[in-house]
Amino acid sequence: MQRIGLTQRVEVIQGPTGPAERRDALDQRWHGLFAELGALAVPLPNGGVPAAALIDELGLNAIVLTGGNNVAEAPHGVSGAANVAPERDRLERDMIATCRTRGVPLLGVCRGMQMINVALGGHLERTSGHAGVRHAVSLSGNDHWPENWDVNSYHDVSIPLASLAPSLRCLARADSGDVEAFVHLDDSCHGIMWHPEREAPFRAEDLAYLKQVLEL
Repeated sequence: MQRIGLTQRVEVIQGPTGPAERRDALDQRWHGLFAELGALAVPLPNGGVPAAALIDELGLNAIVLTGGNNVAEAPHGVSGAANVAPERDRLERDMIATCRTRGVPLLGVCRGMQMINVALGGHLERTSGHAGVRHAVSLSGNDHWPENWDVNSYHDVSIPLASLAPSLRCLARADSGDVEAFVHLDDSCHGIMWHPEREAPFRAEDLAYLKQVLEL
């Protein structure tokens, strides 16, 4: 069984007494999604362990940078954004570089896609009307999804086409023109803005896409 490393969001939990706790958290639906693909989802800690050590010690075959939190890194992130997690930014930037150096399959989902764009020199902008809705996407150079493809949307930060990192190629755009999917020009990493784990049931096209880009 292949082992897929998944980064986690950081949640700040304030108890009745004492200081707040910073906890790593992963949507349980990721486990069901990868079980459907015959793979094991392995949550990764944000506690400072180098990406290379996580890949080696946990025997990871591929990496997914998941959703949740805003990208804190300046100047490419969104200035003054709430719900940031610098420790997560550090891990994911390290993971992006390590995966690309080693040829480990890498996928960014929502915030994870944004992080790849930022790490490669792109920018992010605030957006509205994209949280808790569904919308169609326009496809280009695509062999993954049908022409009438629609997606879920849970983000208030976007990647305008002009803000896409130069080494990334757009595969799908929202009506607003914002990038909804990309691939690196050398095929070393991929990104989608929608959440395949939040579909019920999981969609066959998403499963096929994950199987292909993560080499399952």
